[in-house]
Amino acid sequence: MHPMNNCKFAAITLFVGVTYPFFGDLLGFLGGFGFAPSSYFLPSIMWLIIKKPKRFGPKWFINWACIFIGVFIMLASTIGGFRNNVTDASTYTFYN
Repeated sequence: MHPMNNCKFAAITLFVGVTYPFFGDLLGFLGGFGFAPSSYFLPSIMWLIIKKPKRFGPKWFINWACIFIGVFIMLASTIGGFRNNVTDASTYTFYN
């Protein structure tokens, strides 16, 4: 990749970050929606599919508990990030 492409990407990211002051809330929303599944519950689902542990055994229960907790974390962070975006956007004016 050409070094100038990196500068363009950094400039665009800087502009979005400055223009959108509640960028952290947007990252919370996108993180909950996009990255939480790959961190919290998809590894447990893949492990259950690959290893096929004994049904209702301790490892089976632990993985299902991780799946349910991961889905809850994903939903809570996505809803919380969206709520923060809505509340911040209602009082926002550009460059004030």
